[in-house]
Amino acid sequence: MLTAIRRFFEESLDPSAKDSRHSRARRSDPLALATAALMIEVMRVESGDDPTAFARITAALEEIFGLPHAEIEELIGLAEQELADATDLYQFTRLINQHWGQTERIKLIRNMWQVAWADGTVHHYEEHLIRRIADLIHVRHSDFIAAKRATRDS
Repeated sequence: MLTAIRRFFEESLDPSAKDSRHSRARRSDPLALATAALMIEVMRVESGDDPTAFARITAALEEIFGLPHAEIEELIGLAEQELADATDLYQFTRLINQHWGQTERIKLIRNMWQVAWADGTVHHYEEHLIRRIADLIHVRHSDFIAAKRATRDS
């Protein structure tokens, strides 16, 4: 499993890639992996593998990183493997903190709320996890609440 992850990143970070659009997306793969893992964790808290929540994760990754669908499927598979091996969320939130500013972090929290709302309700475990992630990536409580309200009303 670790060999597959290492191979994915070596291929993704290859500087000899010709297509600039793919090169840009490939350079962000570690960050995309962390983002996917955090959203998957929110999905799994209450509903397991809910197809509506899964579709929301896929759409968010397409929007944020501009990756083709095939790469997103591979990315989600790798994120699920990383989550299975992870003992906490620090390895994912550390990358978010290193590479994203406050605006991108708030957008991530908003996407997590959309995943949580995918089944029509938010379970208190989902809210607790999103709150914990917001704390770990230094999102203010007011922004956490604003993101929740914005996604609930949409």
